[in-house]
Amino acid sequence: MMRTIRTIAIAAVLGVTAACSSDSTEPGTTTNPPPGPAPVASVSVEAGANNVTVGGNVTFTATAKDAAGKALSGRQITWSSSAPAVATVNGAGVVTGVSAGTATISAAAEGKTGQANIVVLPPVQANPVATVTIGAALDTVEAWEPVTLQAILKNEAGETLTGRAIRWTSSNPAVATIDAETGVLTGVDRGTVTVTATSEGKSGTATRVVVIKYRSVAAGTMHACDIASGGIVWCWGLNDKQGRIGSPALADESHSTTPVQVPQTGPTSTRMAKISTFATHTCALSTAGKAYCWGNNGWGQLGVPTISQSYTPVAVEGNLTFKEISAGAEHTCALTTDGRAYCWGHNDWRQFGANTPAMSTAPVAVLPEQRFSAIQAGSNFTCGTTTDGATFCWGGSGLGQLGDGSKISYGNTFSVTPLRVAGGQSFTTIDAGANYNCALNTIGQAYCWGANGGRLGNGATIESSTPTAVLGGQTFRAISAGFAHTCAVATDAGVWCWGANGNGQVGNTNQNGNTQPQRVNGIAAAEVSASGIGTGSGSHSCAISADRLTAWCWGRNDYGQLGNGARTAAATVNATPVIVSGQKPLP
Repeated sequence: MMRTIRTIAIAAVLGVTAACSSDSTEPGTTTNPPPGPAPVASVSVEAGANNVTVGGNVTFTATAKDAAGKALSGRQITWSSSAPAVATVNGAGVVTGVSAGTATISAAAEGKTGQANIVVLPPVQANPVATVTIGAALDTVEAWEPVTLQAILKNEAGETLTGRAIRWTSSNPAVATIDAETGVLTGVDRGTVTVTATSEGKSGTATRVVVIKYRSVAAGTMHACDIASGGIVWCWGLNDKQGRIGSPALADESHSTTPVQVPQTGPTSTRMAKISTFATHTCALSTAGKAYCWGNNGWGQLGVPTISQSYTPVAVEGNLTFKEISAGAEHTCALTTDGRAYCWGHNDWRQFGANTPAMSTAPVAVLPEQRFSAIQAGSNFTCGTTTDGATFCWGGSGLGQLGDGSKISYGNTFSVTPLRVAGGQSFTTIDAGANYNCALNTIGQAYCWGANGGRLGNGATIESSTPTAVLGGQTFRAISAGFAHTCAVATDAGVWCWGANGNGQVGNTNQNGNTQPQRVNGIAAAEVSASGIGTGSGSHSCAISADRLTAWCWGRNDYGQLGNGARTAAATVNATPVIVSGQKPLP
């Protein structure tokens, strides 16, 4: 019996030892503790309702989630309101309306926060809204030009009610957005949108048509640009290595037959108000009057140093504020808001009205003591109209482009001194072309001087160093001097062109050209631009319709300078204006 008990005891001891051995850790190893709770990566907040009346309650719920989006339980949530005077929230997420308005309710857990908005509506009125009508306003609105809509609220008796909360919605935010509280409607793109105003459960609707208008047009060497609603610039035609249409595709003969949106500048979109191009660079003024240029910078005509070109608009040095800007062949000029003239770029022909410098990548003051109402940069010269109505020109002079009545030399002559244009006319508008100028006097009569070949519109081809009247008896409101042809908009919105016409840029099929104005059939315009030249061709014209809803071009189209999605051989005559792709109203 004693032997049996001893065996059992030994076995028991051995069993304990075996158990202890199985739980032991080998020397040099460690054990991992069990994983802790996952941290909160985000907090989502769900509102029981989007609105609540004053004095009413609505419960918000908050869910803490890990990095995988899995809901976490047992986490402490802290609630807060951005506007306790509008709405309060307690520790359980119950929101109470205090006064009419909007508040943001936040839920925080472990440093992460989620939010949702609550609209607090006025107390239920004893005299409730019965009908909502959106007040009269323009049926058509321009994109990016905000319009404030008004809602008219009435009770059952037809009496107008005031002081009631109104919420606004848009049927298509891609066409137009509307501020939910203020009713400010902002068009975004062409189309039709229905807006709805709701108050105390009653709604009214109205339909608005959003249009895009074209504010300004400029034709350069084998390309063109215009400014659309919102200050957005579009260009088409030859881009080449200079980036003259604002495309990053920089290569010989790179081009686009349809409009390309020029990159916008700055930390926020820069809205452009005015644009000018003549050769291989383009400049524009923002709505704030700041100058930006893009394209060729071989002589500093972009107004910045160190770069040879830029397809992206660059801010002109000096941070000046301008009211007018004009791009010439290789220089640019502009007027400050107080009428002071500045030029930059090439000064080989004394386009700055000074012997030095030979070029400048920053604006140089021109005649600092003088004040101008208009300034124009031409191919190798500059002209300006003073505030008292006198016109002066300086720079290249061999073909009579300075208009001072001096003898035509046909040589490489220039004048550093600004010379007054002869004839005693007071011009309100002037445009400088390739070695010639055209201008309008106070009653809209057109005069041109300088190189001719038909571009002066006086029935002759011989150069003139004094202003000569354009034939035809038309009065005009806008005029554009290009490379070898001129176009103008008459007071009845008709477009008239004259000069060289090898590609139909005058608007007819007479390839020998026209020495006096010929009407361009089928269009009524607000603006017109005859193309200039740097190198290549300046043989097309573009115009904006009188209602500013359509852009047309006609003439040479070997690099898509008509913008209609097509190209034609260099010698083709395209005398009929075609619509620039996409730049027309919706059907």
